[in-house]
Amino acid sequence: MTEASAHILLVEDDVTISDLLAYYLRKAGYQVTQEYDGRSALQRALASPFDLVLMDLLLPGLDGMSATREILRRKPGMPVIILSALAERERLLESFALGVRDYITKPFDVDVLLARIAANLRRTQSGAERPVASDSAGGVDLSDLRIDEDTRSIKTAHRQVSLTPKEHGLLSLLASQPGHLFSKEEITESVWHHRYVSSSRTLDVHVRRLRDKLRRVEAGLQIYGVRGVGYRLDAIEESEKTSLR
Repeated sequence: MTEASAHILLVEDDVTISDLLAYYLRKAGYQVTQEYDGRSALQRALASPFDLVLMDLLLPGLDGMSATREILRRKPGMPVIILSALAERERLLESFALGVRDYITKPFDVDVLLARIAANLRRTQSGAERPVASDSAGGVDLSDLRIDEDTRSIKTAHRQVSLTPKEHGLLSLLASQPGHLFSKEEITESVWHHRYVSSSRTLDVHVRRLRDKLRRVEAGLQIYGVRGVGYRLDAIEESEKTSLR
C-alpha cells in the first residue's frame, strides 16, 4: 500500500458533508468507501480491508464511539481518526484511551485533515504503532525497547516507565524511523496537531522528559537534537555512556 492508493472508510451520516469529504479525498488520490450509520460502518470495516477509518461520533443506530471500540477490538492496528463537533475533554480522552490515532473537531480545514491522514498513513507504513524493532541497516538496535500501546509506557528488560499521551506520541514518531532527523515543524504537526511556533518550549520540555525516561529504563538510546532543526532517536554513542546526564 502506498499513501496515494490507500483505501479509506468514511463514516458520516450527513450526506452533504460525506460527499464533500469524499470528493476531496478522491481528489487527493485515495479510494473512498462511504457509510452513513455506525452498524453498517462496523460491518464494512470488519469485512473489508481498509487502511484508515474516518469516523463521526453522532451516528444513527450504533454511535461512532461504540463502533470504533469494536473495530479496534477486532482490528487493533487499524488507524482511526475521529471527526466530531463534540470537543469535550472526556470524549477526547476516551477516544485516545481506545487507541484512536487522532481527534479532529468540526469545523476543520480540509487541507489540515488531508495532512493528518497522510501523517497517520506514513506512521502505519513505517511501523510506528508496532513494537520497536531492530534497524540493523542504520546500526541502531531498538529490539530491547517496547512502546506499549495499552499502558502508554516504555519497557525494557530492566524496568517500565509510564508516558504521558504527548510523550507517547513523540517517542512513537521518533522510533518509527530510528536515526532519522525529524524537523520541529513535522513533529509539532504530527504530535500536537498545530503549526510549530519557534518561541514555544513545549517540544523541548517533552524531549527532556523523554530523555530522562529512556535513561531510567536503560534503553541504550538517546534523543539527539540539531539546534533550530529537529530531533532524532539514536543509539547512545560510546563516548557519552559514562558522561550522559
